[in-house]
Amino acid sequence: MKRRRIIPVLLCMMLILLGAGTAVGTMKEEVRSAAKGLRTALEGKDEMILNRQEILPAGSPQSDWAAMALALAGEKDHYQIYAKNLETYVEETYERNGSLSDRKATEYDRVILTVLALGRDPEQFGGADLVEDGIWQYQGGSLGDQGVNGWIYSLIAADAGSYEEPQDAKYTREMMVEEILAEQNEDGSFGLQKGSADPDLTAMALQALAPYQEDSEVKAASDEALVWLSEHMTEHGSYVSYGEESAESCAQTVIALCALGTDPAEDDRFAKNGVTLLDGMEAFARNDGGYAHAQSDRESNFMASEQVLLAKTALLRLRQGEERLYSFEQYTGPQESGTSMRKIVIAVIAAAAAGAVVLAVRRKGKTNAGADRTDSK
Repeated sequence: MKRRRIIPVLLCMMLILLGAGTAVGTMKEEVRSAAKGLRTALEGKDEMILNRQEILPAGSPQSDWAAMALALAGEKDHYQIYAKNLETYVEETYERNGSLSDRKATEYDRVILTVLALGRDPEQFGGADLVEDGIWQYQGGSLGDQGVNGWIYSLIAADAGSYEEPQDAKYTREMMVEEILAEQNEDGSFGLQKGSADPDLTAMALQALAPYQEDSEVKAASDEALVWLSEHMTEHGSYVSYGEESAESCAQTVIALCALGTDPAEDDRFAKNGVTLLDGMEAFARNDGGYAHAQSDRESNFMASEQVLLAKTALLRLRQGEERLYSFEQYTGPQESGTSMRKIVIAVIAAAAAGAVVLAVRRKGKTNAGADRTDSK
């Protein structure tokens, strides 16, 4: 009787695991498709792009986010070449200006995140300690001079590598959290400046605050921001930013929900009339595999495609039980262009074949030795 009961239970467990595996497999295919779309949005073809310094100069926002998105998605590309070019950019910018920027803290934040995605150390990159210069001891006035996004991405960058905060830090994590909370509007939203409301910045603020949910004040502020995002999602499953619905707003909200441990497909707050946030993001997909910025755009947009790829990667990580998108504690680095599954399989087969030959030789040797001993008798 016990065996009869156990078998159905085991079958159910197998079906559940198979279903979960299928869902993750489908998500992996979506990530791969989005990566292909990103490359296609740039030049109309699915080819590795990070060695193309003439069209993707290392150190520019568009290029760095592309390198980051492709690396985190597990795509093969010329990451070593890009890292070398980015290191040169840092060295030359420091030599020319004494820093990456004394006006925009996000210049440091973006490069720090990119360096981490490339599998390198931002504390020792291009002859500079980017974490020290760009976060803890930033000399450009204030991290928030350019708006709340300065505080947001400085906090994200500080937490990305779980960097130890120095005792003499000019800017601390606590200060960054407080400054972000101070910029929240009464309705729960965030904007570039207090008083303005923007879905992208509201979602970005949630991404930065995600690791601090045990703090009651942060949790309350996050809940208010989620309510605002839920209420302002359109019937199409997207958001209006600067007068039009955009793929980027959807992508940033997906990243925010995933950072908070919430699957957008399973949260009723982000579904209207059967249309989910993920449906809204997919509505911007174009025939070339990329994503348009606005619904009125016929062709895909590189920046929109970057952000959708990041969103899909964040969702895949969540569904696989992995760390949030901008956390690099378990990250092992990108997949370089020369590394391919075919080469790995060939290497494994070759090793197995070599092992088989060695084993056969040893067995033959033992057989011959045994025969010799028999003959000697």
